[in-house]
Amino acid sequence: MSKKPVPKQKQAVSSTRARHATWVRKARTKMENKCVLEDCKSCGEKKRMHFVCEECGVYNGKQVFDKKEKTSAEPIQEIEA
Repeated sequence: MSKKPVPKQKQAVSSTRARHATWVRKARTKMENKCVLEDCKSCGEKKRMHFVCEECGVYNGKQVFDKKEKTSAEPIQEIEA
């Protein structure tokens, strides 16, 4: 049975935290780069690429939904018992 290497000294806490901080910073940068924003061609607001614009409801030059109809939904009437 072979012996495995064992560290001679305890690793410093600052080294561990520095390594962790670097890893977190790189992970955060990767996530920021995944969500790409662009300007909507119809209204000019910022929107996610390949998604319907939440402000005007247009995607790829076509009206997908009407923002006015979506927000002006009538409240559901209560059922009387």
